[in-house]
Amino acid sequence: ISNSFHYESLKANISTIRETTLEFLNKTSLKDMKNYPVINKIQEITGEIVGRIFFGQNLNSYTLEGKPLTLVLATLISDMTLVALTPLSLILGEKALKYPILKTYRDINRRIKDFRNMCFNIVEDRKKSGQKGQDLLASLLATQDSPDPESRLSDKEIVDEFITFFVAGMDTTGHLIGMMLYNLTQHPEYIEKLQAEIKEKYDKDKVLTTDSLQGMDEMHNVLKETLRMYTPAPMTFFRVALVDHKIGELEIKKGTWVRPLFISVFHDERHFPKPEQFDPSRWRENAGKLDAYAFTPFSAGPRNCIGQHLAIVESKIIVAEFLKKFDFKLKEGYKLKMQVRFLYEPADELMFELTPKY
Repeated sequence: ISNSFHYESLKANISTIRETTLEFLNKTSLKDMKNYPVINKIQEITGEIVGRIFFGQNLNSYTLEGKPLTLVLATLISDMTLVALTPLSLILGEKALKYPILKTYRDINRRIKDFRNMCFNIVEDRKKSGQKGQDLLASLLATQDSPDPESRLSDKEIVDEFITFFVAGMDTTGHLIGMMLYNLTQHPEYIEKLQAEIKEKYDKDKVLTTDSLQGMDEMHNVLKETLRMYTPAPMTFFRVALVDHKIGELEIKKGTWVRPLFISVFHDERHFPKPEQFDPSRWRENAGKLDAYAFTPFSAGPRNCIGQHLAIVESKIIVAEFLKKFDFKLKEGYKLKMQVRFLYEPADELMFELTPKY
């Protein structure tokens, strides 16, 4: 799997990321421009990028209930998280879905089943096509021909991996870009800085390269400041303490459920002065001085996020093309309120008004 995330593979897919972004931005209708649900629209792009790079498929050509697969999945994840936090689920755990009493639970089960069936169809279509390649799905399917039974993945396991990478590649990156654009509506002085950098670095060569993207320091600082303030994944999943343990003065008994909320560190004045302020310059001024574990939006250590470099490249390309194509503002009367569903995200849909530049 890791081969799909190597630097050389990332370089080879920059044109795919850019072409997919332009394809979706160019088909934005005048109706959508008046009421532009920015996170949903960006998720359509990031979901399609994941599909084309890792699965060799145009995933948005598959629909459920008349909606693109990306939006179906995003909505399903949020709704599943809300159901998981209901009193009945907290008391009964998985049994609440295994033996669904309420209609809400039965509906979630049906939607999960429908989505998984669609994923099985995508995998089956790929197998029938005989299409080979170096993408992630090809690597997963190739395990089924392994002489070692322990190395073979079943269709169910392949679908599980498919869904995992689809979620990881679509949802978090879509939210990051949406919140990055939100920050620009609140701090338009940075739009001018980014546009100057895009002209100087992004557009300087006919073919976009990783070197050009890595040179976009202003964009990188805005991206990191967005991750600090509105990181999509602000905590880990629950862990269980395997032994009695102590962190500072905090005693943790064996069997205790532990859930580090690391976004709290991102707002700690000891590491980030005036943490409530949006200040991308802090990343330029404090480069190299920050504690390595004070800023972990992609986790840390050997099991950190395998897709973090892809997420950064996608974000820079999508934001650059968005700024080149549209002027934009927050829908009048919108007030941002954040909440944790599956991700840390706006409680109400983030809505923009767009004006095409040409």
